[in-house]
Amino acid sequence: MQRQIAILLFPNFSNLCLANAVEPLRAANTLSRKALYKWQFLGLEGGTMLSSSGLPVTPEMTISDLTHADYLFVMPSYGHRDFTRPAHLRRLRAAAGRCGALVGMDTGSLVLAAAGLMDGYRATSHWDVLTEFEETYPEVTVVQDRFVIDRDRLSC
Repeated sequence: MQRQIAILLFPNFSNLCLANAVEPLRAANTLSRKALYKWQFLGLEGGTMLSSSGLPVTPEMTISDLTHADYLFVMPSYGHRDFTRPAHLRRLRAAAGRCGALVGMDTGSLVLAAAGLMDGYRATSHWDVLTEFEETYPEVTVVQDRFVIDRDRLSC
C-alpha cells in the first residue's frame, strides 16, 4: 500500500531538513522497486519559495487544497514564529483533520503546538528551541531526544 506524504514548506525552509525527509523515501522506493511512498510539496500560499540556501521549490498546491495524506510533514525551520498567525494556524488545523499523522520536523513541532495540535502529546524539536518550546507550550510534554513518536504525532 502506497503511503501519501504531504510536505508543507515555508519560506526559508531548511534544504537539509527537506533532503533528510525525502531522500530516505526515494531510496525506499528504489530499493523495493515499488512506489511505497508518494510525496507532494505544499505551501501556505501559491508560488515558488526559496530555501534558506536559495534553492527554489514550487509547491504543487496550497495546504487548503490538500484533500488527504497519510502523513503531513510540517517543515518551517527558520522563522517559525512568523508562521503562527491565526489564519495560518486555521488552515493547518483544517488540513490536520484530513491527514492521518502529523510530523513536526525541525521547528515544525512548535508550529503544530501553536495550532493546538500537540496538546497532550510528547514531542521534541531542534535543540536550539527546546527551552522556548517547553516554556511556551506547557500542554506539550517536551522531550530532549532526536525523535519522538507519540500515537499519531511524530517530531524530530
